Amino acid sequence: MNNFLKKMVDQGFMTEGQGNYIEESIMRKDCLIISGHRGWGILPLMAAAGAVAKGSFKIKQVKGFEDLKEETDYFLIADLADIDYAKLIADAIKAPNSSFIGLKDPDHPCSILKILGDVYKADGPTAKVLQVLECAKINDEKKLSKITQITMNENGKLAKVDFKE
Repeated sequence: MNNFLKKMVDQGFMTEGQGNYIEESIMRKDCLIISGHRGWGILPLMAAAGAVAKGSFKIKQVKGFEDLKEETDYFLIADLADIDYAKLIADAIKAPNSSFIGLKDPDHPCSILKILGDVYKADGPTAKVLQVLECAKINDEKKLSKITQITMNENGKLAKVDFKE
């Protein structure tokens, strides 16, 4: 397992199974959306996921819509202000031959399912696989509480599958 993810496992933030699943997802070039409040460990998890991606792929930090036109394996979409964040995520999903790692927090409220529906209406189905990593505070400890894989079939129907160890 990647050292950054292993450190989060050792700290009790996630299980070893979750760490392996995240690493395998990145190696498959799945898209990752890290969800939760800032105090719940979303930024360290994003940094760890970005480090895993950087170890094997070409990555690009996104500061605006223009950055999505560049060729890369992974876009990193972190904390951006004064931007239509939902549209930025939708455009990242539409970007050919690339994936992204992004945040979903109270500063960037958006519905992933609505974004996927909008992508389907505009461009048809996407073959991209999204992994939603939900962080929470449980008994005053930051934890990766849930991982949900979301896929879309040719009719735009979404399938959600929760990771089980």
